[in-house]
Amino acid sequence: MLSRLALSAHEFDAWLHENAGRLYIAILSWGLVFSIIGSLGKLGNAASGHSGLTALLVLVFQAALLINQLAQWHELRERRQVLKSRNAARPGDPTPSN
Repeated sequence: MLSRLALSAHEFDAWLHENAGRLYIAILSWGLVFSIIGSLGKLGNAASGHSGLTALLVLVFQAALLINQLAQWHELRERRQVLKSRNAARPGDPTPSN
């Protein structure tokens, strides 16, 4: 069941990348940024004790998610540049002859 859920999530994520692209990644990234800002506030309020450690761990996890989102955004940009290059080099396009 877990593998089916993971596959469905992967397919939905791929669909969102295909249909929303940069907007999808921007929404996720900005959501994480705002969440990190909120966690920083909680971390400041709970500077010691168990809740401080929990807030710190949440902050580290959110930072990792943000790094992952930015890496995905970079990969999306790279794929689009490759597609643009391929489309520009298609046969039938005017290119200089050797």
